[in-house]
Amino acid sequence: MNQISDKTRAAVIAEYNEPYEIREFPIPEVGPRAILVRVEMAGVCGTDVHQRHGKLGIRPRLPVIPGHEAVGRIVKIGEGRIKDCAGAPLHIGDRIMWAHVACGECYPCKIDNQPTLCENRFSYGFSYSGNYPYLTGGFAEYEYVVPKADVVKIPDELTNEEVIGVCCAFRTAVAAFERLGELGIQSNVVIQGCGPVGLYSTLLSANGGASQTIVIGAPALRLDLAQKWGADHIINIEEMPDAAKRKEVILKLTGGRGPDVVVEATGVPEAFREGMDIIRKGGKYLIIGQSSMEAEISIIPGMIMLKHLQIIGNSSATINHYYKAIQFIKNNKHKYNFADIVTNKYRLDQLNEAVNAMMAGKEIKPVIIP
Repeated sequence: MNQISDKTRAAVIAEYNEPYEIREFPIPEVGPRAILVRVEMAGVCGTDVHQRHGKLGIRPRLPVIPGHEAVGRIVKIGEGRIKDCAGAPLHIGDRIMWAHVACGECYPCKIDNQPTLCENRFSYGFSYSGNYPYLTGGFAEYEYVVPKADVVKIPDELTNEEVIGVCCAFRTAVAAFERLGELGIQSNVVIQGCGPVGLYSTLLSANGGASQTIVIGAPALRLDLAQKWGADHIINIEEMPDAAKRKEVILKLTGGRGPDVVVEATGVPEAFREGMDIIRKGGKYLIIGQSSMEAEISIIPGMIMLKHLQIIGNSSATINHYYKAIQFIKNNKHKYNFADIVTNKYRLDQLNEAVNAMMAGKEIKPVIIP
């Protein structure tokens, strides 16, 4: 490994609604069970767009080093950290990814066994970076993996491009489908949205026993990948902007009943109303794309009752979902080119350009190479 200096560069949110700044931070001492990694690749997420504008429910004290999707190579490892979550030994030079940290002591952690709802959660990319250990976000040259963070080792046969989506979108989809429960053999499934979460949901639907998977979204670049990843039908909202027309197509494809399962992965609040309209009686609606706490829409509660709908929400994931997503990629890389999720690579000082491209829908998954 290259010699580590005592300082490093990272991008920060210094003020909301302003461009990212590049700042210098000290390299922290590595305590017991902590890990220092050299960031090899960091993914840009749709959430980063909302975060830069302060439109998430999380608004930590600034400055913050953003970036919650990172693959890093271990350069220092603290005493007592010897294995990953699946029991694989850890050594300097290994590639890993790591999960957000639940406290393990609050009601959701202890009683509900839902650590993603932890009341004292430490989240990478969403935490104050003004004091030790400083490097708590992925848009940096180095990142500090805190002692309580669960980690998973990345198999040597998988590339960074193949696995970068696991760091957020794929593990989120795995956790959400697990919460959904049985998909239902030969179910009709509609995926709303063809960003990374929608694309990975398409994979899970196509490989989970669905009769047909219908993907609604845009632009064509993303829909093309949806077809490569298992979509049986696509509906381009740029070519068919009228929701009523889209409903006609979906009803025709589903025998006039509507889909058994609808997965919302758009991040667009208005999509919820469309999903409620198209879903069949007795269907399940899985919500995994809505991260803004500001947008509101009107709904008809009676529709939930009269259609006997199940509405299921899920946010984030735990380390077992990272592991399962990586194993899915490992076991199916002969069927799918998972690296196609990465559409462009940017330097750290090009982060503003990368996020703007993501916001404009020009990319599927831009990544930062520090």
